[in-house]
Amino acid sequence: MKVSAPVQPLLRRLRLWAGLGAALPLQSWAQPLEASRTLPGWLWSGAALGGLGGLTLLWRLVRQRGTADKALVETMLDHSPQCLALITPDGQVVRGNRTARRWMQASLQPQAPESAPLWRHPMWGQDGRQGERLRMAIAQAAGGRIAKLELSSLDDRGAPRTMEMTVRPVAALPGQPQGHLLIEAQDVTARRQVEDKLRLAAAVYEQTREGVLIADLRGVILSVNPAFCEITAFQAEELQGQSIQLLAPLLQEAALPQVMQEELRRDGHWQGEVISMRRNGAPLTAWVSLSLRRDADPRSGHLIAIVHDVTSVRQVEQKLLRRDHFDGLTDLPNRQLLVDRMTQALAQARRHQQPLALLFLDVNQLRHVNDNFGHTAGDGILREVALRLRQSLREVDTVARLGGDEFAVLLPGATAEGATQVADKLIERLALPCRVEGHEFSLTFSIGVALSPDDADTPEALLRCADTAMYRAKLEGRGRWCFYSADMVNRSARQLQLEAALRRAEERDELALVYQPQICLHSGRLVGMEALIRWKHPELGMISPAEFIPLAESSGQILSIGAWVMRTAVHQMKQWIDEGLPSNVVAVNLSAVQFRDPGLPELVQKVLDDAGLPPSCLELELTESVAAHNPAEAGQMMDRLHALGVRLSIDDFGTGFSSLSHLKRFPIHTLKIDQSFVRDISTDPDDRAIVQAIIQMARALRLTTIAEGVETDEQAAFLQSHGCEAAQGYRFCKPLPPEEAQAWVQIHTRPNSAPRELVLPATVKA
Repeated sequence: MKVSAPVQPLLRRLRLWAGLGAALPLQSWAQPLEASRTLPGWLWSGAALGGLGGLTLLWRLVRQRGTADKALVETMLDHSPQCLALITPDGQVVRGNRTARRWMQASLQPQAPESAPLWRHPMWGQDGRQGERLRMAIAQAAGGRIAKLELSSLDDRGAPRTMEMTVRPVAALPGQPQGHLLIEAQDVTARRQVEDKLRLAAAVYEQTREGVLIADLRGVILSVNPAFCEITAFQAEELQGQSIQLLAPLLQEAALPQVMQEELRRDGHWQGEVISMRRNGAPLTAWVSLSLRRDADPRSGHLIAIVHDVTSVRQVEQKLLRRDHFDGLTDLPNRQLLVDRMTQALAQARRHQQPLALLFLDVNQLRHVNDNFGHTAGDGILREVALRLRQSLREVDTVARLGGDEFAVLLPGATAEGATQVADKLIERLALPCRVEGHEFSLTFSIGVALSPDDADTPEALLRCADTAMYRAKLEGRGRWCFYSADMVNRSARQLQLEAALRRAEERDELALVYQPQICLHSGRLVGMEALIRWKHPELGMISPAEFIPLAESSGQILSIGAWVMRTAVHQMKQWIDEGLPSNVVAVNLSAVQFRDPGLPELVQKVLDDAGLPPSCLELELTESVAAHNPAEAGQMMDRLHALGVRLSIDDFGTGFSSLSHLKRFPIHTLKIDQSFVRDISTDPDDRAIVQAIIQMARALRLTTIAEGVETDEQAAFLQSHGCEAAQGYRFCKPLPPEEAQAWVQIHTRPNSAPRELVLPATVKA
């Protein structure tokens, strides 16, 4: 190939520089950078284009365009964003384009050592590992192999920069004894940041607990993440490439997909809570966010769905809601939920001018069941009552448990006649025997009825009216219902007045004791006196114990009142004995609250010691239900009282739930037959049978029997003939104040008197 004369020197220079045989000795970092500006960069850059092949390309360019184009080629290489540099195998920089010069100058320090190899350049920072990696790559290229690596350097602002670098050997041209190395580097910081973001986004996409679905605008599913598969119970391969309508049948609200589409078209996004099912049929509640992302071409884009599974959260909320609004034992609405429903029902009744009724139910004798058979049996009865109430009412009615043994029934639209029919139905249905824990119970109920708007028009007021009516029904007898009336408010006000007055009755000396003699039916002699409390209010007059004793128990005043009764009765008996009356027994009633007081034995001992009365002269009377409550504790308390030397008797025997196994273990002395059995003993064969059974049982257990409420000769004769030891009642003597009781005792215990003739009827003497 012939070459023109002007080009021949250029070709010689090209071979010289491309062969890298004439490397310039650079004494510092600044010198090669400065010198490189005068060197024909397009000559050495041929190596960057592939060694000899690059030189051939440059040669053809020069041959075609002339030597004038070398400036253009050098300019092109200098303006390349890629860093190009020729170095010697020992790391000395021979030549660098503008990008290389800028990078190295930006990191050049005045105190940088001269002739330092490239791997010690300050651009690699203080981390020696960067320079060491470059040194090893240069050594590898010097051995004839191409080395690729990625290094971190500092830019002109001192910020970290990521460089992708290739170090390759450049073949020596003929006549050139030594080859050089070419370094090609480019700044890939932005690309790596994008890649890192993409990797992070991919990791988030794969690992997030939020389900993600991506579809095109046609509704074809392009991708789902593992969380979406876990939430919906679908497999990824089942969804990819399928229409998004595949998920629509899982939505329980059929209109929801249409709502989604309308909002997506209008706003570009939609979010809301969706009640759905998983593919396996399990319930699913999810918060779904849909976004429509369009590309530059409005016909293309993506639909992105983010699904957050809130099923467990909603289940916990439902449990908390049920706990706050439903009774845990019966699963009925509680008072709070009842009041909410009453508020809504009353508002609706006012709008439509309709009536409404509320029934307030109380389970009679449930406390006796708990005391004698345990709270498990009582709970079983309450659950059975709740079931029967639900089965007896309409869907629109609400039955709620207010607490304890109290229930309420809300009857929207019910008139007085309708409420009467429901009350009768409930009384009849609830009266059926109930079998729980192996025992059969026949309980009764008291029901109070209040109407709206006649009685009240607010939930709380209506509840108070129905409650008041229920207490009136309870007073009138068990198994009854009663409508509310205005005069019942006066009764409630009286109870509040009595409770307040009772707190000062003792200090005002309004309380007093009366004594009723107890007579031996076989000898006619006095065997004891029962102390009975009376309350004379200065304005209200005599208050019955049946009215104020329950108030004293509920208000907690019974402890102080009971202690006063015991002290007064014991001191009175000691006074009678000191005045010459026969040494008899004084009987004092104990309430349930007193009996459960741990300090009762100490109180009894102190009262006896203060009065100086022998313990055998004091008898403590307990009701059967009190004695049977928690038999283990009751037995321990009785043992402590018995150890003091006092006598114990069971009052109102036969009215509770008797347990012979408990009775035989208790250290009791006397059974008192309740007056409810004695009252009709002359005419009712059932009462006669019960009394006979009690007397025979007591005799078998070596217990004394005393009959209460004896008012006729026939009653006394029957009791005496069947072995009852003693009796008390109006047949013999009514309760008397202390002075009259003392006079009565003196008359009937004189030495020359005939007690049998004075006390007992002739029919009994035979």
